[in-house]
Amino acid sequence: MTKTRIENFYNNNYKKLLIVPLILLIFAISTLTIQQTTTGSFVNRDVTLQGGISATIYSTQEIDKESLELALIGSFPNSDISLRELASFTDKERTGIIIEATELTNEELKPFLEETLNIELTRDIYSIQEIGSALGESFYREMLMAIAFAFLLMASVVFIIFRKLIPSLAVVLSAILDLGVTLAIVSLLGLKLSSAGIAAFLMVIGYSIDTDILLTTRVLKRKLGTSFERTYGAFKTGITMTLTTLTALTTAFLITNSPVLKQMFGIIIIALMVDIIATWCMNAPILTWYTNKNGNK
Repeated sequence: MTKTRIENFYNNNYKKLLIVPLILLIFAISTLTIQQTTTGSFVNRDVTLQGGISATIYSTQEIDKESLELALIGSFPNSDISLRELASFTDKERTGIIIEATELTNEELKPFLEETLNIELTRDIYSIQEIGSALGESFYREMLMAIAFAFLLMASVVFIIFRKLIPSLAVVLSAILDLGVTLAIVSLLGLKLSSAGIAAFLMVIGYSIDTDILLTTRVLKRKLGTSFERTYGAFKTGITMTLTTLTALTTAFLITNSPVLKQMFGIIIIALMVDIIATWCMNAPILTWYTNKNGNK
C-alpha cells in the first residue's frame, strides 16, 4: 500500500521535483558570481594554491590562538592570515599550531613569533614551507584543467555507453549540479581550498555519477516492470550506497585531526548530500519524462 501511494505521488508530481535542483542551481550560480565579483576568485584558496608561507610550531605550550591571530593581522595588514591548531590523534591534546599567510616572508614572520610568544623557534619545533605566488597560481590553473579534463572524459564515456542524448545529458547535468553546488557551499562557508580540496573535487566527479549510471542503466536497459518500479528499485540500491558512504566518511571526519583529511572528507560529504537531490529530484524525473514520452512506461 505504501509503495502504491509513493508511485501515485511520484507519477503525479515528478515534474515538480525538478524545482528543487533548479533552485540549487540558481543558488550556486548566484553565490559563485558574487564571490568572483567581490574577491576576484570564485573560491577562497590557501597558500598551496595562492602562494605564501605555511609555518608550523610544534609545542604543547599554551598559545592563545585568537590573540596571536589578531596580533598578526594588526602587524601585517596586507597579508591574508589564518591559524589552525594541531592535536594528537589519540587524546586530542594540542601539539602545535599552523600559521598560513600570503605576501609574508619567513624573515618577517619568525622574529615576530619569537617576540610575541617569547620562545626560541629552533629547527626542532619550527618548520616553514614557502610557495611563490606564481607557482601557486600555476598549480591552481593546472588542477582546474585536470578537473575539466576529467569531467570531459566522464561525459564522453557516458555518451558512448548510453548513446541517447537526453539520458546522457541528465547524468552530465547531475555531475555539474554536484560540483557547482558543492563549490558554492564551500565558498559560502569561507573554507580555504587547498590542493587536497582540489583532489576531493576530482573524487566528487566519480561519486556524483555512480548512482546516476545505476539509475539510467536500470531504467533504460532493463525491461521488467514499469518505469517507476525500475526507478524505485534503483533508488533503494542507490540510497543504500550513498548513506553507507556518508556514514563512513562522517565517522572519519569526526575522528581525524588532520586538516587535509578533514577538508577532503568534508567536501565529499557535502557533494554526496547534494547528489541525493541531483539524482532523485533531477535525473530520475528526467528519465521518467523520457520513458513516458517514448512509450516505455
